[in-house]
Amino acid sequence: MASGASHVARILYKEIVAGDLRKILAQSNDSDTGGGARDFRFGSFKTLLPVIRQMFPKKVKENRKRDGIVEEIDVFQGEFFWCDPKGKIVHKDSFFEPPTDVRPSEGRIARVHEYGCFDTSLVPKGGEGNRVLLLLIQRGDGSVWPYYAEEKTLRDKGKWDPVVAEELLACLDAKRAVNRAVIGYRDFTNASKYCNGK
Repeated sequence: MASGASHVARILYKEIVAGDLRKILAQSNDSDTGGGARDFRFGSFKTLLPVIRQMFPKKVKENRKRDGIVEEIDVFQGEFFWCDPKGKIVHKDSFFEPPTDVRPSEGRIARVHEYGCFDTSLVPKGGEGNRVLLLLIQRGDGSVWPYYAEEKTLRDKGKWDPVVAEELLACLDAKRAVNRAVIGYRDFTNASKYCNGK
């Protein structure tokens, strides 16, 4: 990723926490009754919406329950690109769902366990002093490539483009509640940005 931010249009990112890893494994439920949400949730939905619309530019109609009634809603649709273990480029339709009544500020990428780009074997070993971020990187051609980034590699000069690293580290280092995951974006096409820290 040290090849330069010039080919990157925008980045949407969130911190990966233990619950997210369970979702990738389709083990997100904390009881043995089955089910469990298998999605990546992004708070501050309204603030992130301009970037979400860029990365998931189509809208599809889906039936969802709202206030106990099934209704048709708009779901944002895009495409994720990644390289398989043999280096072949793979792509698959991606979906970003708007908030529900229960979580009015959280949008989500659904069914994350169905995407090879979110494979847990690709997730770096995080921990104290080495948090892990999920990056959705949209290139200049509009394609969106998910990546995982370790805090320690971001702090290691030369591993990442300095502009990208500086942006992500500034948000990682911002003050926030202890149990609040890092969320933000940077749009390099218009210099807009957001970080959920202070």
